[in-house]
Amino acid sequence: MEIDAYNDFQRDLQELNSFQHFMNFKRIAQIAARPIPSYSVRKFKGGGRRFNPLQDLGENEFRHSYRYSKENMRRLIEMVRDDLEVETHSELRKNQVPVDKQIMVAVRYWGMTEHPDVTARLHGVSLRTLMKISKRVAEALAAKTSRYIRMPCLLAEKEKVTQAFYRLAHMPQVIGAVAHSRVKCKRLQHQDGDCKEDDTMHIQIVSDASLKIRDIDCRLVTLQDSFTAADLFSQTRIKERFEQNEFRGRILLGDSTLHCTSFLYTPVSCAISGPEQSFNHSLRLTYEPVRQCFKLWKERFGILSCELRGSVATARHIIVGSALLHNMAIEWNDPTFAEFQNSLLGLDKSVIEDLQKTTDVRSRTEFIKNHFFVPVN
Repeated sequence: MEIDAYNDFQRDLQELNSFQHFMNFKRIAQIAARPIPSYSVRKFKGGGRRFNPLQDLGENEFRHSYRYSKENMRRLIEMVRDDLEVETHSELRKNQVPVDKQIMVAVRYWGMTEHPDVTARLHGVSLRTLMKISKRVAEALAAKTSRYIRMPCLLAEKEKVTQAFYRLAHMPQVIGAVAHSRVKCKRLQHQDGDCKEDDTMHIQIVSDASLKIRDIDCRLVTLQDSFTAADLFSQTRIKERFEQNEFRGRILLGDSTLHCTSFLYTPVSCAISGPEQSFNHSLRLTYEPVRQCFKLWKERFGILSCELRGSVATARHIIVGSALLHNMAIEWNDPTFAEFQNSLLGLDKSVIEDLQKTTDVRSRTEFIKNHFFVPVN
């Protein structure tokens, strides 16, 4: 009940913040409408101009619209600059959008702080150009996936992750939690390989206790497909890695939509005994970070709650690219991540501490017996 009340309070705060953001947007529109210094004005085909968010916006307005602080946005620009310059040198020699503007407009578009047409007009580009920029930036970011989205490899890193999960609710040997969601896809052109209107992209992530995405799998499913979340999990690479004992006795946690296995533990469906109830209670608290991770990821990048336009590859790149931006915000200690977490989706430690006070299931049964059974003297 306390968690439900807390979530209701957070939703009220979210509605208040949305209204405040709307009022801030009016000010941004006024900034874009008035003359700005010549060094920040850039003409584009068809007339008009672009404003420079790094110079024209205050820090708070910039964080809201671009999901990063100005310092970390500059860091992101330098990281991706070379990849975009190589890609666009031969394509847009004339009236080319500067690389830094491309990255910022793509991130703002993925954040969905306003209608895409408004985002395009504020940056002095057409909606079609905005889609091309989004595709290009997503491809550049997705190419760096192996660096920022990966499961723990070194023994010390594995122990650090498992200890972080253990501190939540005393669930041992947990190295990740699995969650899944779906995003609608809509094709822009009737071409083979593009999404149909009834297609969706199934997203599966593995998160750690710090809300960092450790593994991601995206695959297209249609209404005609009868695949369940458990069926799709069985086709993933992360399942193969655990079956090959790459993580040596460590386990994943899942919800009731997945099947319990020797390495993936799910809630006991009919928990009667005290140890089984204790196990379910501990699993629920330990599993909570991946729920929060998904919610926070979607709040920061609202495009994940809308229809993704373009080909299957473009939709996949946008999903992976936004996941990479999510992880980089954590690694760089970006203040916008903490702001979203605290105001919208943060784990209430006091609630968790208060709660702590109050197929193949053989491995799970043994696990419960070893770790949750209280002997009677």
